[in-house]
Amino acid sequence: MSQLSLIIPFHDQPFARRSAEAIKRMTKCLSVVDNMSQLQLIVPTNKRSLFCETSKRYFVNYIPSEGVYSPGQARNKAVLQSRTDFVFFVDADLICSPVLVNSLNEQCLVSKLEQQTEFEMYPCLYLTKEETEHFDGDFQGCLESFLRGENHRVEGIALASSCLLMNREWFLQLGGFDEQFVGHGGEDLELIDRLTRHYPIGPRPDDYALNIKAQHPGDYQGFRRYFSYYALPHLFAGRFLVHQWHPRPLTHPYHKRRANNDQLLEQMLARSEAERGPLKGPVVPCNDLGGELPDFREWMIRLQEEAGYPVSEYPGLLRWQEGVQRKRPLWRKLRKLYLNPRAFFRDMFKTTSR
Repeated sequence: MSQLSLIIPFHDQPFARRSAEAIKRMTKCLSVVDNMSQLQLIVPTNKRSLFCETSKRYFVNYIPSEGVYSPGQARNKAVLQSRTDFVFFVDADLICSPVLVNSLNEQCLVSKLEQQTEFEMYPCLYLTKEETEHFDGDFQGCLESFLRGENHRVEGIALASSCLLMNREWFLQLGGFDEQFVGHGGEDLELIDRLTRHYPIGPRPDDYALNIKAQHPGDYQGFRRYFSYYALPHLFAGRFLVHQWHPRPLTHPYHKRRANNDQLLEQMLARSEAERGPLKGPVVPCNDLGGELPDFREWMIRLQEEAGYPVSEYPGLLRWQEGVQRKRPLWRKLRKLYLNPRAFFRDMFKTTSR
């Protein structure tokens, strides 16, 4: 019996060119399977012929999607189909580093022997369009480029991600991903919020409910900063993934649904403990940080320098390198104006008032 299920939702796009590009990204994502033993691969997808177009070497459970595609719902269905002790969620546009791949079976084995039900959350580097086109597996080179504060290979990072390794029964006991989230976004962060309630790494800060994104982790606020305490050590150990760049037109329903999901997430995180109701299992404090949260920036810098990346040479988690030209594509501004006009004009006012 396999001990680990790799769950990769895939939803085919209606246009031929976009479909071919998505399948190409999926093929790169699946390259990880060749290096993983004791694996069950489950792909909830609306494209039955997907693996005829990629490779027949993979064991797949075909699970069609219904209605509006929601990756959280697709993952829930996949977990019900799995027959393993652990599940690992990966998106179809991600590629796991070899170091991460090689650590998964060992992590599952240790957790099983010690009867642990904790979760692991792995960070993602977002490759540029150019790096995606030529990416040859140089994970370390991309990491070091980003840490140096460059942006020609990696354009950003997500420390808190949906790349979660979990005990399957514990996932089911928690109720899985909340299916109130329709389409993409929010469902992963809401699940991480519940997980961290059961495995608190320290007291939650007063600004925990803030849903504010930042380019550099040093500027994180709210729950993103809190979640990062769980994920950052994996980055310096080489246990991370890279996200393959792909276009997402402004007219795509993803954007509006994502905006609605962000609002729902903010409402959920702002609830009091009484409003949330009782936990569905034990609370096991993490002792990694001694039960108290150190200042995030100071802790991040210390962790980075202990890993051999002095901030003087590798400022990327805090800021861009001196002289690096910041990329401000027009479509990003238009997207913000379209989705969140209040934030757009607030930022414009800040810029013009400087």
